[in-house]
Amino acid sequence: MIDLKLASLMSSKLCHDVIGPIGAVCNGIELVSDDGNEDMRTEALKLVSESAGEASARLQFYRLAFGLAGGLGQEVSLRDARNLCRDLMSYGKVRLDWPDSEGGAELLPKDAIKILCNLLVIASGSLPRGGEVKVTGSVADGDWSFAYRAEGPRAVLREDVTHILQNGYNESELTAQNVGVQYLMALCGNNNAVLDITDVEDGLVALAVRSA
Repeated sequence: MIDLKLASLMSSKLCHDVIGPIGAVCNGIELVSDDGNEDMRTEALKLVSESAGEASARLQFYRLAFGLAGGLGQEVSLRDARNLCRDLMSYGKVRLDWPDSEGGAELLPKDAIKILCNLLVIASGSLPRGGEVKVTGSVADGDWSFAYRAEGPRAVLREDVTHILQNGYNESELTAQNVGVQYLMALCGNNNAVLDITDVEDGLVALAVRSA
């Protein structure tokens, strides 16, 4: 029997992440259609616009980070991936500092791009009170290497996330809470990518990943 637990948990996670902004759009539309005062309509339209933008950014990012993104070809430009990451991170309390110079517009296989996108999710998730994720890296002769430095108040890697990052994908340990990092490590395992926790201290989590 084929175990579909990873696919099922990942589908649940993505739906959960999108429900918030979609629900806010619905609430905003209800407020707009109400015969309330003009100030209320203005605020409602602002809510609809921002929430729709967030939902769109999430879906486009998820299509690349978790799906096949069939229209993009077998390789994806780092510039396109970086732009989708910037759009995603523009909503929320974690800032993204990923200069154009870090990777440029080099082409990488889809799975390598997925690894970089998913590691950003893990790095930003280590900042419960907001902060900044700085990404540096390069591509040369088909090899690639990137580092993520997450800084902010009470930056932390959960114990289960640390365990999976250090030990790799383990189907028997899959849960709704760790499916994201499990998926990342499955990608790393399938593509011989090496991921390291390079530093964890007060206010800082540093991660790095490279092709083997």
